[in-house]
Amino acid sequence: MDPTSTIINLQPITSSSTEPSSVTTLAVDIVNKFQETFGFLVSDKLQHDILLIKILFIAFSVFCLAGAIYFYKKTGYLHLDQLETWDILKNFKDYGVSKAQKQWKKIKQNFEKDDPVYWKLALLEAEKLMDEILIRMGLGPGTMDERLSRATVDEIPNLQDVIRARSLCQDIAKDPDYRLDKENAENTLGAFEKALISLQVF
Repeated sequence: MDPTSTIINLQPITSSSTEPSSVTTLAVDIVNKFQETFGFLVSDKLQHDILLIKILFIAFSVFCLAGAIYFYKKTGYLHLDQLETWDILKNFKDYGVSKAQKQWKKIKQNFEKDDPVYWKLALLEAEKLMDEILIRMGLGPGTMDERLSRATVDEIPNLQDVIRARSLCQDIAKDPDYRLDKENAENTLGAFEKALISLQVF
């Protein structure tokens, strides 16, 4: 057989399908569903049905707010001085009241000795205890002078006396031969003691 006599007819394959795209149909369905849902949410019927729920929710919110205001006024938490007192008590509770009491007892024992050297030692120990309390009151880092500058008379009523007591203790620390009389020593120790009592340390 002659190869050239063979004729192969190739015809293109065409699709006769005229059905609409399934993706388009799905998109239309989604849009329709969304429109139906949105229309239902903004309909007058639904708004009327949930009106009672809205009223109850608003009433409950007002009741809770009124209760909170009453509670704070009744317990005194709106007063800054009382808030500060609670903070001081909490911080000092962590420090340990019994430890402070033991330290102060030792300070008083030294002060009762008839020797200016022990008076000075008692004052320096009282100053140290006072500074520890200032730290636990949250008056910040730095020196004791800086902490005292952040304190207020609402926290420490005799603040100015404590500042003067601190100044005297600095003089004692700088000069071991500082001449300290009994009256001045008593006033200085008394300033620290009054401040610690006002802070409910003991």
